[in-house]
Amino acid sequence: MISVVNGQSLYWRMDGPADAPVAVLAHSLGGSHRLWDWQVAALAGRWRVLRYDLPGHGDSAAPASAPTLERYVADAVGIMDAAGVGKAHWVGLSLGGMIGQGLALAHGDRLLSLALCNTAALAGPWYRENLARREKVAHASGMAAIWEMTKTFWFTPEFLAAEDPVYRSVRKVFLATSIAGYVGGAAAVAELAYLARLSGIRTSTAVIASAADPIATIGHAEAMADCIPGAALHVVEGYRHFSNVEAPAAFNACLLPFLEANRAA
Repeated sequence: MISVVNGQSLYWRMDGPADAPVAVLAHSLGGSHRLWDWQVAALAGRWRVLRYDLPGHGDSAAPASAPTLERYVADAVGIMDAAGVGKAHWVGLSLGGMIGQGLALAHGDRLLSLALCNTAALAGPWYRENLARREKVAHASGMAAIWEMTKTFWFTPEFLAAEDPVYRSVRKVFLATSIAGYVGGAAAVAELAYLARLSGIRTSTAVIASAADPIATIGHAEAMADCIPGAALHVVEGYRHFSNVEAPAAFNACLLPFLEANRAA
């Protein structure tokens, strides 16, 4: 479904029983709602799953102006409103996890639980420089060049070498991302600075990290878990940034028990 949210045409969809608790799944920069297919298959029997595409990603229109993290948070609230969801369990991967942090800080009353997956709370110098390089490459050479520049961040060498249908489906989603959507998201992420405020989160939180993730490192995950009161840290061993795609069973084994423990929240 397409809804106009904050003046933008954004795509969203629901899966699962109408009377089940709602889990919102928010994707990464360069992704779309399709990057959660491996979690929806495990969730949709007992959960109402809401997925949406960020501006310029998937089936959502490109942003009319440069997005900010605050705008992404406002869009998330708008999507929940459009879908008729008052409160939800938030599951965010990478940029989706950054949006989740912003939601918990500014709209904690809309969240029942918070899963921060393969994400960070502070953009350090290396990260900002890498994002700036990506922006230049995207403008000069397009999304295919960005994929080649970053694919070793997302997946293990073995998975990349196999180039199986799952790999090809993720690459297709990435290449279809608009330049405006990608570059705008990269600029927003470069301003990430939630870490010092995370102690203010009062939502039940799990931090899920991938042990070999070179972008959202174990150090980032530990810092978030240390700052958020009561947060639990779970680690998916041996995988990189898109562990939810490459190792869905291991990723789901971290996510699903947390959601079920908070089901009645």
